[in-house]
Amino acid sequence: MDQKVILDKLRDFMKKENLDFFIVNATDEYLSEYIKLSENSRYIITGFSGSTGDALVTLKDVYLFVDGRYHLQADNETDKKLITVVKVGMEISPFTALVDKITELSHQGQNIALVSTKISYSSHKRLNEVFRIKGLRHQEYDYDPILEIADIKSQRIPELIRYIPTTISGITAEEKFGIVKSKFDDNNIDIYVLSKLEEIAYITNLRGDEIPYSSVFKAKAIMYKDKISIFTDKNKITRDIKEKFDIKFEFLPDDSFLEHLNNLKNIANSLNIGFNPNTTNLFTYRKLEDTGNKLSEIDKSPITQMMTIKNQAELDHMQDCFRRTDIVVNRAIVWLNQRLENEVKTTEKDFADKVKALFIEEGAYGLSFEVIAASGKNTAIIHYTNPDSEKPINKGELVLLDCGAYFEGGYATDMTRTFLAGGRRAEASNKAKEVYTTVLKGVLNGLYYHFTSETTGYDIDKTVREVVTKDTDESFKFAHGTGHGVGIAVHEAPPRISPAEASKTKLEVGMCFTIEPGLYNDNWGGVRIENTVTVIHNEFGRKIKTLTRSKFDENLIDYDMLNKQEIEWLEDYQKRAMG
Repeated sequence: MDQKVILDKLRDFMKKENLDFFIVNATDEYLSEYIKLSENSRYIITGFSGSTGDALVTLKDVYLFVDGRYHLQADNETDKKLITVVKVGMEISPFTALVDKITELSHQGQNIALVSTKISYSSHKRLNEVFRIKGLRHQEYDYDPILEIADIKSQRIPELIRYIPTTISGITAEEKFGIVKSKFDDNNIDIYVLSKLEEIAYITNLRGDEIPYSSVFKAKAIMYKDKISIFTDKNKITRDIKEKFDIKFEFLPDDSFLEHLNNLKNIANSLNIGFNPNTTNLFTYRKLEDTGNKLSEIDKSPITQMMTIKNQAELDHMQDCFRRTDIVVNRAIVWLNQRLENEVKTTEKDFADKVKALFIEEGAYGLSFEVIAASGKNTAIIHYTNPDSEKPINKGELVLLDCGAYFEGGYATDMTRTFLAGGRRAEASNKAKEVYTTVLKGVLNGLYYHFTSETTGYDIDKTVREVVTKDTDESFKFAHGTGHGVGIAVHEAPPRISPAEASKTKLEVGMCFTIEPGLYNDNWGGVRIENTVTVIHNEFGRKIKTLTRSKFDENLIDYDMLNKQEIEWLEDYQKRAMG
């Protein structure tokens, strides 16, 4: 159905329901980052395909809120006659910008709609404060009117779940349950409700392929003192899987989750129920509220805390996955340069398809995000996930390849290399060398950061950002964080590596995260270099160890721009690198 037709029908619905605003979230009932575009309401009404960024619909306008990764992409993908793109800087989040826009536009007595299954309880609390101050009313829908208007019917095809052995996970699901249970006992929590799919995948040592660019499976869970109930499509659970668990784990039909929550009413006022307000949707919170029991918000889930600090078995497996990712990237670059040397026309899509094929050859189960294969000016589009089937890659221009995959353990990989198309047989411009080397300086200062037990993601971002932006042409922007956590999700938090307040938490041994500075100019192009790293112990305390081992492109390095220390770091890295 045409985008304008859907918007017109949505506004008809709003008038009928006496609504002045409609908040449109880009997620599903599990608050997933990646969902099928056909089921993404934000995409349906705006045409913007980015993984994050919500929209606000009024009776006259549509506002789309995007962070720096998506500024150019949102401009390219949306109809300016229908959509106003609100480009959010580093200082606030897109959701904060949405809240600010509601504050700006609304007045007392107006009515705001939201879909309760697609917004977290914590986000709703922030909105509720605005509703209270401004005297606004709001309507919660437990279904998505936009999907109904667009006649979208979710198709759930059961995908078999697979079990991850302890040679990869390091410890059994039963051991994880015991550790988490002891932490809840310390806080007098009787029951804990899990909604975050990565947490459920982690604590069960199970993985799936239901959701795009992830290794989780659709489920909800309730942890009791003596067992954990997992609510999912029972057709996905084989007998072999069930036999790997003891009686502490039970698998129940997914449609019985609400029934089990409702049964908690029978013991009202006697339980302390814990939940994470950031990963529990508003609809589930309302059901918990209805039980009449005490509810405890647990902002820092002990499961997430365990999940983000990888044990040695996990790190060993992830290192092997990054080795295979390095192989894919290096083979892809060689393949492209050989084709250019032989004057075989190769488009961005040809290159992206080759990368996908190489991941399959290396044993990948799926991608951790859509391959970004940009060339020329397209390298300025930070998340360029729709490579052009007509745009040829030309010798002598920059190519930006950002890719990653899931292998048998269900842990994501993520790396980026910007390189000179044609390699040594091409000639880089002075500007290309200048921008590349500036970004490389930032990467080196991140990889060889002087680590202490107090180092935070904020500290690393500050150092890297200062190096990259010092004396840089103002037309080039570093419009995203320096990095993000990596684990079962390709974007895992904690840790965070950015200027945000949330990054001011210590980086612990075993955490994995990216260092990926970049510089982008809409009219020229961009450069990004990304390594995924972990924190390890050494004789001086702690240091960064890189999991990504691909070399940096010598064809783009201006050694005159590097100081003595940076040259030593570069030589150390390159001699250990692959390729």
